[in-house]
Amino acid sequence: MSFKVISMFSGAGGLDMGFHNKGFKIIWANDFSKDACDTYERWANYEENGDRKDEEDCTIVECGDISKLDLNMVMPGVEVDVVLGGFPCQGFSLAGPRQVDDSRNVLYRYFVRMVELKKPKVIVAENVIGIKTLGEGAVFDKIIEDFSELGYTMSAPTVNAKNYGVPQDRMRVIFIGIRNDISNGGAYIFPSGDPKIVTLKDALKGLDKVRMEDVCQAPFSSRYMSRNRKRDYEEVSFTIPAMAKQVPLSPDSGGMEFESVDKFVFIGKNRRLSYKEAAAIQTFPRHMEFCGDLDSKYRQIGNAVPVKLAEVIATEVNKILTVKDLSPYLNIENPEEEIKTKADKRITNTVISGKAFEYATLIEMYRELSEHGWGSDQIEIIKDKNYQNIEKAYQVIQSYDEDANDDDGIELVHIETLSNDYNRAARVAAMYLRRVEPILKPDKKVYGVLSAMPDTAGAKGDVRDIDFAVFEDKMHKKLIGDIGISCKNNHEAVKHPRITEDPDFAKAWTENQFNCSRDFVDGMNKIFDKIQEYSEKYHNWSLVDDKMDAIYYPIIKLFVAEIKQLGIIKENEDTEHQNRKKRFVRLFFEYMFGTQDFYKIIKEDNMGATKVYPYNMHGTLMKSFNGNKSEEAVQTITLPEEIVEVRVKPKSKTTLEVYFDQWIISMRLHNADSKITRTSLKFDVQIKAQPRKVMGVILPWSENGGKTDEII
Repeated sequence: MSFKVISMFSGAGGLDMGFHNKGFKIIWANDFSKDACDTYERWANYEENGDRKDEEDCTIVECGDISKLDLNMVMPGVEVDVVLGGFPCQGFSLAGPRQVDDSRNVLYRYFVRMVELKKPKVIVAENVIGIKTLGEGAVFDKIIEDFSELGYTMSAPTVNAKNYGVPQDRMRVIFIGIRNDISNGGAYIFPSGDPKIVTLKDALKGLDKVRMEDVCQAPFSSRYMSRNRKRDYEEVSFTIPAMAKQVPLSPDSGGMEFESVDKFVFIGKNRRLSYKEAAAIQTFPRHMEFCGDLDSKYRQIGNAVPVKLAEVIATEVNKILTVKDLSPYLNIENPEEEIKTKADKRITNTVISGKAFEYATLIEMYRELSEHGWGSDQIEIIKDKNYQNIEKAYQVIQSYDEDANDDDGIELVHIETLSNDYNRAARVAAMYLRRVEPILKPDKKVYGVLSAMPDTAGAKGDVRDIDFAVFEDKMHKKLIGDIGISCKNNHEAVKHPRITEDPDFAKAWTENQFNCSRDFVDGMNKIFDKIQEYSEKYHNWSLVDDKMDAIYYPIIKLFVAEIKQLGIIKENEDTEHQNRKKRFVRLFFEYMFGTQDFYKIIKEDNMGATKVYPYNMHGTLMKSFNGNKSEEAVQTITLPEEIVEVRVKPKSKTTLEVYFDQWIISMRLHNADSKITRTSLKFDVQIKAQPRKVMGVILPWSENGGKTDEII
């Protein structure tokens, strides 16, 4: 027997089709758009040859305004297993009008009413991630509260469709509610997906030759030209939006090239994706027919849940409805974690937003210098793979505004790059650096190269994310200055080193100059064996009740003992051993804090400000140039020469503390991934004390020119 489903705000039926493909029976569906309802009717109730299916196999598609329907008359007396809905997201979008009282926001109340009437076992909804922050979280909290009061335990993971077989970067929130008599208060843990992507080449292979009447021919707006819109065949697409004018370029287009901040130019011949290509990227069937004019077809496709993602959701719902013991799939210990903070670890906001902030910083440095005397021939951006990686992260963040489309097709007001918090935070930091670094306001002509640092640099002790190298000559042969920047998005962590397959951390952290003892390696291998046992027995880390005592605490104690052995000088130790331990201390410290001087800039959303700390450990920051001195020059920081103490933090089984002379750091061990593997564990390294010479500033995101508001 098929599970019965009612669908609301169904659109063309991407979400419903996924459930249909997985054996669910959609008994009733509704949408306001006649074109979308006609499209839904065609795929759901008719064979490919045009014959209507048997009535028992058809879906009742009721077209009309949900607010004008009597929900009591929807399938009266029929028991429903699932209620689906993608209530309208325009009012929730990150770039559109985000008022809490937007009339479209309250349409979800009809979804709530349907759930109240039908009392399904499971509820499923999909929305843009802006729903989590709309009204400073008030709307999201209200939605969770409404469903909770009806007797459902909610989860709301943030996912990227590309990890579920969809050839597209598409960040969405998936609401899954399970009736409490089934969940017993446990929130569903959504699977983390597959890092192997389906490329545009795979998605578009075999499509008929593109007809230009299937392609939007509208002019390209300034908003469209504000960023790159092309991905290559070996990549996934940008988000497919509902507004035809904003659809990305075809991968066989010439592409777009960065010209200046907020301005790209076309290279060669270019065209947007056809609506049929957009449908393929949304994983609709190749034979799918969409009703209406061209704009309507694009709108139906862009508004839909990708079918492959819908199939994954349907598979999980089927599991909820059929598995006898759901406990391995539920977060019973901390269900709230699945509501606000849980996300696919491969697309977690700290990864994407961190890299997006790096890109914003690089671009704002370019903008600031370009607007203050640096000619286009004096600044070069290295557009290598490292640059492309952070650019793509920024584009994922920026592409959320594509979810905000006007139903009447009215072009949204172009929003400059500077208007988002990433660029606000980066801009005031760039203004500060130009003010304090004499080499950035030279009296003579110099040449700079902006580049993004590779992720692998951190493993070798270089913590910089962005580098600006300054040369005396146009050929970049004589280096005269180097300004490094470490970017932090809403955190001040120094580093996040993982526990690796090779337990010898000393070898990795000192570039093979030191090794851990045999006792340490043997101890870690025993813990690795225990982790392997857990991975075969449990679904994820949250189900391991004794992980603190069996895994975390033993690792912490091993690290404490080993760092003491390698770095603390004992009484009466000979000079050779003392010097060797001092060498370890320096390498260990530089691994954590960097081998190069740098500015750490921290985006603080809650403060509406950016913190900047100059780490001038080798005396290269704020140096005089061409006779000009910095009025805010900081002293060179003394590097530590010894480790005074290493201990387990009092009343903790997850954190150790390392006391250098003048510095204290904490290292908290935690699982970075829910799946149980030895490499899922990593340290969160924080500064607990540092020399007074490290003088930071707080720069508000205001129009005051980024002047220092407070010294910290």
